Amino acid sequence: MSSIAAEWIKLRTLRSTWWALGVGVLVALALTVLGASTVIARWDPGRTGDQAAMGVVVAVYVGVVLAQLPFGMMGAMTISGEYTSGMIDATLVATPSRGRVLAAKAVVLSGAAVAGSLLIAVPGYLYGRFLAAEFHPSLLPAGALTVIAGGTLMIVVATLLGLSLGVILRNGAVATAALVTIVLVLPFAGLVLPGGWVNRFLPGYPALQLIEQVPDIMPTWAAFTVLAGWAVVPLLAAWRRA
Repeated sequence: MSSIAAEWIKLRTLRSTWWALGVGVLVALALTVLGASTVIARWDPGRTGDQAAMGVVVAVYVGVVLAQLPFGMMGAMTISGEYTSGMIDATLVATPSRGRVLAAKAVVLSGAAVAGSLLIAVPGYLYGRFLAAEFHPSLLPAGALTVIAGGTLMIVVATLLGLSLGVILRNGAVATAALVTIVLVLPFAGLVLPGGWVNRFLPGYPALQLIEQVPDIMPTWAAFTVLAGWAVVPLLAAWRRA
């Protein structure tokens, strides 16, 4: 617990943390408001309460997933800055176990990612329900929990992937470039390949499938597994590199 407390103190005293969180939350909220307003305005008057509620949840978590890059950058900057400044030496003197330091950072960053996703989702959900009031949306329709879990997991995965890349590459700019490549460049490159099989193994497509933005190409459990793997496997590689 002392390691987690120490990492929390470091995280909340970094200006880059608040910049990344602020940019991620504000941009995602703006896009959520814009997207929800556009989509809900086009709904058929015959839409049921469950359909309206599901539409609101999906619109909100599209906005949440769009915040993955700033959160991933936060994860990368959290550790790469320590390597650049030499602060990592002081950290390892206080906590000699590199694995324990990495685990503590992962726990703190995961908590920050979940909190950030809630800062986007809760206001977005309330705004969406306000816009859809004439459809009398239900509270949480069937399937909503899958969307919520998938969108939240995507934010956590992006944050931890940034952390792992920061440890492995030990340079904030290079780690951010690698993150952008994995999250944005490779999925677009995968679209031009026959069958789109590459995207099945990248974090983006499973997340978009879980929030109902693309056709299902794998079972829900497989989508969650692939998505979680992009947090676990890079963290193991970072542990070996640390």
